[in-house]
Amino acid sequence: MNDTCSTVENKLFEMMQQKTESERFFMGASMFDMARSVTRAAIEEDKPDISPAEARAAFFRRWYGEDFDTSNREKILEAMRLINIPFE
Repeated sequence: MNDTCSTVENKLFEMMQQKTESERFFMGASMFDMARSVTRAAIEEDKPDISPAEARAAFFRRWYGEDFDTSNREKILEAMRLINIPFE
């Protein structure tokens, strides 16, 4: 679905092309950080007392869970539960 008119889409593309590669990179990194923060906040809102290990596992399931078959997903989640450091 694309609900943006071509004039606006072209203008946005033009504006992005005026930015340096570094500026575009840092914009992408900032968007990634924001998405990660929103996901983390949603996990903590759903389960305020969640352990850091379980928070990492919940994050993994939300972002990457469908990218792996069940067997590999469970192996990854089990390994993540063994990590005992803060979820940042």
